[in-house]
Amino acid sequence: MAEDIRPNEGIENKADIASASRRRANYALAVLFVVTMLNFLDRQVISIVAEPIKRDLGLSDTQLGLMTGLSFAVFYTTLAIPLAALADRWNRSRIIAIAIAVWSLMTILCGLAGNFVQLFLARIGVGIGEAGSSPASHSLIADLFPPERRAGALGIMGAAVPVGAFIAYAGGGYITEMFSWRAAFLLAGLPGIIIALVIWFTVPDPRGKVSLAKALQPVPGEVTLRSALLDLSRKPAYWHLVAAGVMVQFVSYGLASFYGSLFVRVHAMNYGELGWKLGVMVGLTGGFGAWFGGKVGDIIGKRDPLMPLLVSGLVLVLAAPGMIAAIYADNANAAIMLLGFPTFAATFYFGPSFAAVQTLAGDRTRAMAVAIYLLIAGLIGLGLGPVFVGSLSDHFAHGATELEASALQQALAVLALFNLWAGFHYWRVWVWIKREPA
Repeated sequence: MAEDIRPNEGIENKADIASASRRRANYALAVLFVVTMLNFLDRQVISIVAEPIKRDLGLSDTQLGLMTGLSFAVFYTTLAIPLAALADRWNRSRIIAIAIAVWSLMTILCGLAGNFVQLFLARIGVGIGEAGSSPASHSLIADLFPPERRAGALGIMGAAVPVGAFIAYAGGGYITEMFSWRAAFLLAGLPGIIIALVIWFTVPDPRGKVSLAKALQPVPGEVTLRSALLDLSRKPAYWHLVAAGVMVQFVSYGLASFYGSLFVRVHAMNYGELGWKLGVMVGLTGGFGAWFGGKVGDIIGKRDPLMPLLVSGLVLVLAAPGMIAAIYADNANAAIMLLGFPTFAATFYFGPSFAAVQTLAGDRTRAMAVAIYLLIAGLIGLGLGPVFVGSLSDHFAHGATELEASALQQALAVLALFNLWAGFHYWRVWVWIKREPA
């Protein structure tokens, strides 16, 4: 009798193990969703408060671009490489927990800054903290979820970006209207301390325990930046993905950094109204874009793995005229609704693109491939996109305050054309992978 039961018990045990594994993966994804949400909240709250900071501290649009983009991007992108190498060897949950604690404290310091230099340095600190999060998170997701569910999982994590933006814009606008821009930074930074503890104690790395001292020791044959670059240099499709990412971030961060300035200058909106309307638009369209892009990657990718990338490129091409229409809309509500499509396009690519990066990179260079992608896309896109818009706006204004509104519109209209460049690179990814499958 006992022998007749054992086979069924084995099946049940395997089912229980598989169910527990799925629960652990889903719980980790939920926590990483919150991490990514806070990542973008602390990164983007500065966008909604940029105009009051400009007036309070007497800054130019170029300084706004430097403060929102380059100050954050330089260390965010460069430190991602060594931290990604560490993530390939040490406990990824520990890295993420430390990272969120650092960037949250630095966000609080942004609210205490008294001049441009202090704010610039605090933003550098935010970038240093956030550098450790993305590569480790992506690598952790890749280990927790099988390939057929990976794009969907990454799409869900990507959906946290617009949710974080919603809180940054709606909450930041309301708090700025009711209190001050300084209070917005202080309240944005506090939740990260709690989440850092949650990750540290409740999200184990499936690799098990590895001491930091051992992780820091050189390992013969380990994946280094040089070896990863050598491996990836043979894959032109990867570099076209990187170039597409550069253009997407160049446009999305260049636009987002001047959201507040555009609507305050052109439509004379107050920060409370602007914050919740922008927040709803970004949260709904951006969140749907990330989720839908991941679903497209999982569903149509089963029939043709390259089709989601072509669709991503087409969506970005169509976003260019939508963005220009939003910039020159006659009223604020129409402008916000029209901005929904470029916002959708800026998150749709997330799941298909990062799933393709993981596929092209291979098992041993997953975190490093993401870090290299983020280094280049972030340094050029995030770092220079806002500076490009700010400098171009100052150029068109010629120092005249009365021209600041129209000058910013012209600068953002030029920026919209970079979506076409992103679409071109997605087409080239398709060409190269068709020619030489990864």
